[in-house]
Amino acid sequence: MGSIGTEAMPSQCSQGNSQKVCMIGAGYVGALTAIALASKNPSVHFSVVDKNASLIAAWNSDHIPIFEPGLEDLLFEKTQTQEKTLCESAHSYGSQRTRRLANISFSADIRTHISDADIIFICVDTPSEVTFPDSDKISGLDLKNLQSAITSIAQLSIGHKVIVQKSTAPCGISQWIKKTLKEAAPPTASFDIISSPEFLAQGTAIQDLLSPNRVVIGYETATDGTVPEAVKALIRLYTPWVPKERIITTDTWSSELSKIASNALIAQRISSINSLTCELGLHDVAEYWRGVIQINDSQSERITHRIVSLLPPDVANIETRAAVLGFSFKKNTTDIRNTTAIKLVRDLVGRGFRVNVFDPHVPRQRIEKALMLQCGAAHVNTTVEESTEAACEDCSVIVLHTDWDEFLGGTMDWKGIVAQMRGPRLFVGPPGSFDVQKMKDYGFTVLEVGKK
Repeated sequence: MGSIGTEAMPSQCSQGNSQKVCMIGAGYVGALTAIALASKNPSVHFSVVDKNASLIAAWNSDHIPIFEPGLEDLLFEKTQTQEKTLCESAHSYGSQRTRRLANISFSADIRTHISDADIIFICVDTPSEVTFPDSDKISGLDLKNLQSAITSIAQLSIGHKVIVQKSTAPCGISQWIKKTLKEAAPPTASFDIISSPEFLAQGTAIQDLLSPNRVVIGYETATDGTVPEAVKALIRLYTPWVPKERIITTDTWSSELSKIASNALIAQRISSINSLTCELGLHDVAEYWRGVIQINDSQSERITHRIVSLLPPDVANIETRAAVLGFSFKKNTTDIRNTTAIKLVRDLVGRGFRVNVFDPHVPRQRIEKALMLQCGAAHVNTTVEESTEAACEDCSVIVLHTDWDEFLGGTMDWKGIVAQMRGPRLFVGPPGSFDVQKMKDYGFTVLEVGKK
């Protein structure tokens, strides 16, 4: 049976010289947090571990699995031969890239790195809607990954370790972790449990990590009011660049609640809208919002209908090529889980188009997999290209789905692209995302979605 918070920190941690930090979870939070911390703490070694071997392999390759502005600048040295042009795929490099951070590693060897670590960050995924472990309460989250991580820590710990809980979880999770470790760990093991929630947003995650509004650290306060050495050790990881006033120390419950409160703001806004609709006489809120969802789902069909209506009869009656530029759900992220590009491609193919797709940051294999899974036979008439020029060649229509800077930057040769297209050279995009007059000057017929 392990003990909680009863042992002193090892000498290297108490003196601020902890050499080994392990992040369990190589996803968005774990990997990016480790990279940011490693860039600011060159004397500390960070190990990012995950049971997903293919994810670890991707992090160890030149084709890293996540795109975030500023991420590659932290990980890789820039050389003349490795710098990509705006028109190239972000995942095409002629030679092996040089890593900048010697103090970070990615590994599927979970046992070794947990055993060796002084500080362990728990950054595992907690999908929605199952029950809390060992409880009949509904948490709304699947905590099996978290439970697995804690079980591994308990089995592999011998001395003292600091556990930093960053995964999204309900209030009270730290107490559950404490109880589980105390029951499952050997008597030679001891732990300090710290809550430090993440507040990252896709597209600005590196900026959020390097210039955080706040770093929240929650711990079980001592009766004499002293700050535990474990908390001081965690604070020292952030002090190289985070101002003291932005490092907020509080009790565990308040720390856990801060994450829930942050997430609840969005839910509160939705609830406010629901209340407003009731006041306006729209009593069946569920039915009302079901209609909103149906309208949103029909947008790609409406766009496709507008495109077809603008094609001359001689073009509409033959196989027409269309280019869909951008596949992620918004720019500055490679998240395609809820992207409308899938339905857009399906609708275009359903209207008889042959569709070329290109995204400068989402790997080709991921796009092909998403299209095959979601579109079925539609994939037969869809090609994922490696450049904007290749995607647009011989096309009559370009649909700007994701307004990546690579598409709208000043170096894009739209005049040359127009010359490779067929009539009517229709350019379709969201209003305000591009210079309409400039695109017309290049020779495009322009359709702004949502405008007449």
